Amino acid sequence: MLRKNWLKKYEGTVSARDYRLLDKASRILMQNVVPQEENSLWNPYRGICPSYTKKQTKNGLATCFPGIWNWDSAFHMVGVSRFDAELAQEQMEAFFLFQKEDGMLPDVIFTPERDNRIMDQYGKPPVWAWAMERMDRNCPDDRFLKKMYPKLVLNENFWRTQRFREEDGLFFYSTSEQGKMRLTYIGWESGLDDSIRFDDGAIEYMYPLDLNCFMISFYKSMQYLALRQNLTEDAEKWAAREKELTARVQQVMWCEEDQCFWDWNFKEKDFARVLTPAAFMPLWVGIATPAQAAALEALAADKEKLYPCMPTVSKDHPKMNPTGYWRGSVWMNVAYFAIKGLYDYGFRSTSMGIRDTLLRWMDEDETIHENYNPLTGEGKCAPNFSWSCVFAMEMILEMK
Repeated sequence: MLRKNWLKKYEGTVSARDYRLLDKASRILMQNVVPQEENSLWNPYRGICPSYTKKQTKNGLATCFPGIWNWDSAFHMVGVSRFDAELAQEQMEAFFLFQKEDGMLPDVIFTPERDNRIMDQYGKPPVWAWAMERMDRNCPDDRFLKKMYPKLVLNENFWRTQRFREEDGLFFYSTSEQGKMRLTYIGWESGLDDSIRFDDGAIEYMYPLDLNCFMISFYKSMQYLALRQNLTEDAEKWAAREKELTARVQQVMWCEEDQCFWDWNFKEKDFARVLTPAAFMPLWVGIATPAQAAALEALAADKEKLYPCMPTVSKDHPKMNPTGYWRGSVWMNVAYFAIKGLYDYGFRSTSMGIRDTLLRWMDEDETIHENYNPLTGEGKCAPNFSWSCVFAMEMILEMK
């Protein structure tokens, strides 16, 4: 289905603002397809980079993000699967060309502009199974599912064998790097880079709440993908792992005193109490009790903390920086997961209030930016940012 034909479905069925955003977001996604004349390592597939915009540097013009990134590509697949099934599949096929023998997926594969480097000392959050399910629901293809499912099985094996502590039954981020870049690379594997949650080396001893919820999502999606192929035993295996991990998250990461889910520091044997959108991930994967969800909604609705824009750290945190990268800025992916969880639990006023703030910022912006200032709504960092476009579309079409 061509993009313009897809857009026509929404003429008169969404607001004028939302229609403008659907048009702008899908158009930017298509503009960010890396030209095949770049001689990229993933040719003949058409990869979508985070931002193909050119920026001025001391050495001349350079691409903002000259390559394809791990969880970015999964998000891009979800977005374009709404109107271009073939291009959506190519996002996954292109990136899985670089899957390692142990199932690991690298962080980024650069274009010749950056010497075709592959950053595979660390990965990115495990969102591919979720993305595959979303794509399959938008444009089912039995052949493609049969081809990619074993690769997802192998990827789960990597997380299970390389990023999992049997004694606690929880997942962590890490890296093969043992030198001075070790903590940096672990932060990069989380996708949240310099988050306040990771200060003072805490990430090395952390069970991140969001990672473990992504793995619950992984197991939920693998059940769906297995049943689509009548692989009943596989589906039962994934269901058992989902149940086990859900129980561990509830037992270890819920703080009754604070009425909040937190990361757990297994070295200090204590919660890492930094309020971020990660606290709402148990809602996104549907494992919070009604009482837990109500307590979390109160935090989301608090104007001194996260309302009305779900920044990457609570506004009252002493280190909160509205112009920081992951230290206070609003990022559309993590904001979406948080507010979609609130929405699914029935907290429509809070979730839709945040949604409409974010959509207004992206509509009023000349482009759609990488992240936004939570106090002013000003777009920051790279323009024409692909995953922000994807989550604008998701907010419009999945939260009505």
